[in-house]
Order: sequence, then structure tokens, then C-alpha cells
Amino acid sequence: MLIISIVSFCSGAVFGVLSDVDKNTVIGAAATLIAAFSGAYFAYRFSSERERKKKKEVDLVSANRVIFNMVRAYNQIAGFNRQFVRPHKESPAAYLEIKPSLGVSNIDLKIDYDSISFLISEGKAEILTELTEFEELFLIFLETVERRNQIHLNIVQPAMEAAGFIQGSPVSLEEADGIIGARVSNIIKNLTFELIRLAQHGEDKSEKLIGELHKVMSGIFVGENVIKMKKIEKQR
Repeated sequence: MLIISIVSFCSGAVFGVLSDVDKNTVIGAAATLIAAFSGAYFAYRFSSERERKKKKEVDLVSANRVIFNMVRAYNQIAGFNRQFVRPHKESPAAYLEIKPSLGVSNIDLKIDYDSISFLISEGKAEILTELTEFEELFLIFLETVERRNQIHLNIVQPAMEAAGFIQGSPVSLEEADGIIGARVSNIIKNLTFELIRLAQHGEDKSEKLIGELHKVMSGIFVGENVIKMKKIEKQR
């Protein structure tokens, strides 16, 4: 409509000023002007639409990447919880029974917040805050695992072995505390208590956040393939 208005205005001006010019010449000039404006307009529309589609594709990749990384983090925490923590978390001897795990601290949760900044314009900025909170929780979880591993491997186990106790040997908690010392006993008990809390909280929070991310991204990218976590079974 804008093109037609401009051309109509120009044509009127041309007819008014150059009334003695052959009308066919003026009409031909007007047609050329319309074609020029139309070509530029549709070229702009085509370029704009192409850029929009390209951005949507890039944003979809970024959306799936953040969900994928969250699924990896969930699998790490849930796997640790299931294998190491859950079998012993109700036991008074959990600080001794939960064994050190190798390789957990090598997992790194990387969230590219710039790539998912489109969530702000979509009115979903609060989920970015939840992601930063989980990222901090995950880091604390890894640090707690690593610190407890070091104490268990380098202090608790050598002390128990030096006292003649091997893995699986019956020992009272009083004996164990006397062997490893009150200070170390208190430290590893506190670390174990915190680890049990973090493992369960991290598993629950990551599962909830993955579900929220899928819901939000599916609403933004309607009809597109958005990653969804599927669990075979839920254990507690």
C-alpha cells in the first residue's frame, strides 16, 4: 500500500507538472517506478523472512543444547544418588558406607546464557534465574563429592586399614570414630549429610527444570522437535 501511495503521488505530480508530455510516456515511467519499488520491497521482505527463519533455527539449536546439558547433569546426579547415596542414606554409618566415586568431578555443566537470551523477549526470564541457581547447586555438589572423596580415600580408609579393618569387616561406630579421630569424623559426617541432601535436591530440581524448559521451548518453537527427557523408571 505504501508503494502504491508513493507512486500515485509521484504520478499525480508528474501529470500536473508535465501535462503536455505524452500520457503513455508518463504511464510507462510510472510502471517502471512501481516495478522498482516493488522489487526493492519484496527483496526486503524475502531477506527479512530468511533472517527470521535462520534466527529461529539457531535459537532452536540453542534451546535443545541447554536441555541436553541439563539432562546430562540430571543423569550425573541421579546416577550418583542411585548408586552411591540412596542405598545407605538412612544408615547411621552412611559416612563410612558411602564409598568414594571417581570421575564425577570431571563433569562440567556449561550453559551459554547469551544463546538463550531470547527467553527474555519471550517473557520467560525467570527460567534463566532458575538455571543459574541450579548451575551453582551442581558446582557445590561436585565440590562436596570431591572433598569427601579426598578425605575418605586419603584419611579414613588408610586409618581403618592400619587398624586392621578391611572393607566389609564389622566395626562399631565408636571404634571407627576412635580410629579416624573426632575431628575427621565430624568433618566427614557433615560432608556426607550435605552430600545426601545435595544429591536428592539436585536430582529433583534438575528433573523439574528440564520439564519446565521443555514446556517453555515447545511453546516458543511450536511444531518443532524439542528435546524431552524420558525416564524408564523413577526410583526413590
